[in-house]
Amino acid sequence: MQPRISAICKRQVARVFRRNIHVNCVEDLEGGTSKYQAALFIDNVFPLKIARVDVRPYLMQRSMAAKQSRVEAMLPADLPHKARVSKIDPQMRDGGGLVHFTVAADSSESARQAARDVVQAVNEHVQQHCQRWWTQVRALGVRGEPFCEDIVRMLPAKRVRVEFCGPALDTEQLFKEFRPFGRIVDIEVGSSSAIVRFARLRGATSARACVHGDVVGATRLRVSYAGEDHEHLVMQWLKEHSKFTVPLAAAALIAAIYAVFDPIREFCVENKITHRFDLARIPLIGDVRRVAMRSLLRREPARHDDMSAWTGLADQGARLESILDDPPESFIVVVGPHGSGKARVVEQATRGKKYRIEIDAHALAAGHSELEQMTQLAHQLGWWPVFNSIISITSAIDVMATAATGSSAGISATPESQVRRILETLALVLANIRHERKQAHLHSASHASAPVHALPPEDVPVIVFDSLLDADIKFAPVILDWATSIVEAGLAHCIITATSISGYHEVQRAQPQNAASLISLNDASPMEAVTLLQKQLVPSLDPTNQEASESVNESIAHAATVLGGRLEDLQLFVQKVRAGESGAAALESIVQRAITEVRKYAFSDDSEVGQCEHTWTPEQFWFLLTELAQRSEIEYDRIRSSALFAGKDDALLGLAEAQLITMVYNHDRPARIRPGRPVYAAAFERILQDPGFACSMTVKMNKKFVDLETAKIRAAEDELALLNVFRASADAHAALTSGMAVIAASQAGYRHGSSSWSRSDPFNPEAFIAQAANTSARNASGSSDSLAPAHKPHQSWTAWLKSFFVSSPSAAAPHDKSETAAYSCSSLVPGIPFELQGRVQFLLRSIHASQQKIDRWDAQSQEMSRRLASL
Repeated sequence: MQPRISAICKRQVARVFRRNIHVNCVEDLEGGTSKYQAALFIDNVFPLKIARVDVRPYLMQRSMAAKQSRVEAMLPADLPHKARVSKIDPQMRDGGGLVHFTVAADSSESARQAARDVVQAVNEHVQQHCQRWWTQVRALGVRGEPFCEDIVRMLPAKRVRVEFCGPALDTEQLFKEFRPFGRIVDIEVGSSSAIVRFARLRGATSARACVHGDVVGATRLRVSYAGEDHEHLVMQWLKEHSKFTVPLAAAALIAAIYAVFDPIREFCVENKITHRFDLARIPLIGDVRRVAMRSLLRREPARHDDMSAWTGLADQGARLESILDDPPESFIVVVGPHGSGKARVVEQATRGKKYRIEIDAHALAAGHSELEQMTQLAHQLGWWPVFNSIISITSAIDVMATAATGSSAGISATPESQVRRILETLALVLANIRHERKQAHLHSASHASAPVHALPPEDVPVIVFDSLLDADIKFAPVILDWATSIVEAGLAHCIITATSISGYHEVQRAQPQNAASLISLNDASPMEAVTLLQKQLVPSLDPTNQEASESVNESIAHAATVLGGRLEDLQLFVQKVRAGESGAAALESIVQRAITEVRKYAFSDDSEVGQCEHTWTPEQFWFLLTELAQRSEIEYDRIRSSALFAGKDDALLGLAEAQLITMVYNHDRPARIRPGRPVYAAAFERILQDPGFACSMTVKMNKKFVDLETAKIRAAEDELALLNVFRASADAHAALTSGMAVIAASQAGYRHGSSSWSRSDPFNPEAFIAQAANTSARNASGSSDSLAPAHKPHQSWTAWLKSFFVSSPSAAAPHDKSETAAYSCSSLVPGIPFELQGRVQFLLRSIHASQQKIDRWDAQSQEMSRRLASL
């Protein structure tokens, strides 16, 4: 290795020796000689500084004397031509040092030759004494005037910029000037400068130290470092290969983020469930904190209401506890109206569970967008940190990839995908908890070798989905599907609360293979409500004050009658009484609030009520209100088939969703309708007693009824016109009109043998009969052909009128053609074909019945208008 290095060095040094070395006369001596100054550059003495944070140069000697000594060690003891070293300038950044020396010569040419001999002697010395196999030290003669500076930004680079102070040099001249310092990769020549790129960094540093200030012909050279444009090259390469670099970079970024933060999120979710690192669970710290907050807010300790008197809640709570004691197999659905105690039953049944998770759907629905709902879900489950910006970043990357490659990369994240990741993390935590508890149970069991197939009931996690199917959550199906997989895997019990039986059906559709456990809560009975209020209010009274006790008992009985068994209203009544209000005042405020709620939600013109769509009209609800104010419950089918609802249940379902009414189901179908809350019955009565509002709403409802009946009349008239039972003439129309008038007259109260009518409008029966007889006589020839032989004696209108008044006016006309034969001849309308008799009479009677209803509603509306005017 050493002979090979020496041979290479000799060839390089030979090329350098042939170059002229810059000498400068500094002093004239005696005898015709002068003192000349020259310089040489010793390379590879110090490590090169290749970056601003490169600490290798700082690990060398820091003092100037030490650096100069290191460079001086490369020089031989005796230099040829009695040359003397005048100055040593270490160049730490360039990895070498400049040695300035002087020689005595009679001419500048002799001085240059002497300087070359000095450089050769230094090279021979370093080759023999300073060479190492991993490094190559060399001495180079300086042709120019070195520029010694310590600018931080000018770091060594393989590319050097050569500026021409004079005529530009060509490539051949530059090659001869810079090739002795190392192999050249490329030379780029411009009009005023050139870029020379070396293969090694040491060649560039040596060239800058030795060539700067050199004069070639009439051109002076200025040499500086030209750093590589690494950023430009990288970006150019990425742009050229964007089809796979952009997706790979995005995938790597997302994978790195998930790899770093997923363990943190699992830890946070597990701590949210187990409370292992919750300071509030530490006895001393938690107690002190609770006492401090209570004293700060001046609150009394929270009271837990005694629900033992509530037979329905107590029984359903015990049933729920027994279900939770079994291994999880299916969903548990707790159904009950709003304020019926669903949350209380679930809370008491799960109070002894170690791991309880609650997802409040109403808090999720408060978010206006999917991103806000996803963030709220992460907060409830303790999933942290949450990077909402990752969704926009991945979407932007996917758009960039689509624009660059023409196809989507498929890496964009959405709120739904983030929800799935949150739920997957929760499932992983539940599986870890199950594994840990099984291991702990195995170690604590007396027979460790016996396998444990099920966990103790208190160790099975419970997930409560509060009103998941009632709130407007955009990713509720995702949560329900995930909960189905959790239940089927047996990782946790899943309890879902709902306000109607439809929630139970939806859960059953999500898990059709197993029947969900249904727990139905209803309002308590009046006796249970009285017992509950007595337990809450009577103990706080002075037992010696008999009058106060009797007054409270009377207010309790009256409140239980009005408020019913709705837990929410009873608790509000108790709070108001405890706050110092009287029983009557507390009850009145609750009823007034219910009246305000009904008027706000039922009769408002807003398109939406809360989270449910406003699918009903004020007239429809007023009709229901008048019915429910008279009876505690009404038949669902009767209301649904009424004229205002027209056999459709959209309005009724919307009212039930808005909790203005309650559906009572029988065999999984609605059977009866009740007020949404028991207190609403009193509110309905109060609203009905308001004369101004009641009159105005009655007028509106009657107008709606009149419009519906008018539509029926128009439809019947259109059908009669389409039947075309008479000849197309004015006489035929007059006959049809006469027939309708006879029916109207007979049902309006005409008494046979009397010349007076009970209708308010004057009516002359003799003139009417004469007109009918003339019409019948004119159409006798045409009408007789259309009637059956058995009916020919009754062709005339006169005979028909006489038989009509003799017959019962209340007899109903048949609807079906097959029943027309059973009709007596006296009920047939003359001039009408036999096969159309039933339909024509039905339409005539329907028109008359509708007109009677319209008259009645018009009269009622006029009466209500007079009342409004008198207010």
